[in-house]
Amino acid sequence: MTISKDDQKLIAKWIQEKCGQLRCTCCGHSNWQILELAALPIGIDLRTTRFYYSQGVPQINVVCTNCGYTLLFNPSVMGIEPNKPQPEEIDS
Repeated sequence: MTISKDDQKLIAKWIQEKCGQLRCTCCGHSNWQILELAALPIGIDLRTTRFYYSQGVPQINVVCTNCGYTLLFNPSVMGIEPNKPQPEEIDS
């Protein structure tokens, strides 16, 4: 999932409203960067160690620009949903 510039602005506004002056838990800095690509960790059943590649939860990566510590946010809580794939047009 690529995060558009418009969505990055929405994410920054959401973080500011919900998290206030967000500080890094590692170094204490307050400068963050929203990465352009969201992460999609894979799902795993801990009992069987079976992987579920299509059942991961998308995550927004917000990185401390000083030390690189990364916070993960759920985009659906922020009101950002992935675009549904559009059917390809067939030239006739």
